[in-house]
Amino acid sequence: MMNSTAPGGKPADQMRPGQAGIIARFEDMVIAGKLMAMGVLPEARIELVSRNALGYTLIYRVNGRFKIALRKDEARTILIALEA
Repeated sequence: MMNSTAPGGKPADQMRPGQAGIIARFEDMVIAGKLMAMGVLPEARIELVSRNALGYTLIYRVNGRFKIALRKDEARTILIALEA
């Protein structure tokens, strides 16, 4: 697992609700292929909307248009550059 100072960004599973950023790259090409087929592309704006009580399911808004639910291990493969 990469830390927040790693080149390419912070893993999306470490975001806090309401926090947003730009997708820098993907770490897992299998998951990346599935996400890109749904319109989750590099340089898209992604915002964490909520997480379930245990934190295993994360809800993200992509480009302000649609929401996706990801498991924590899937979200960990998305590296983002956080917005200020």
